[in-house]
Amino acid sequence: MAKIKTRRKMGWIALAFHWTMLVCTVGLWTPVFLAARRRRLTVTHIPDGYMGPIPPH
Repeated sequence: MAKIKTRRKMGWIALAFHWTMLVCTVGLWTPVFLAARRRRLTVTHIPDGYMGPIPPH
């Protein structure tokens, strides 16, 4: 089964906040930042043999 992975971008305010926390806490904020990025990933499963329209990726 094919997969399409789409990553929505983090807003500039959230990105600035996360990078500030990464710098100020000497990397202790890294797991929170990575979890926030991972949460923004959408995976679309396409069954084998599907002949309809394919969603954008």
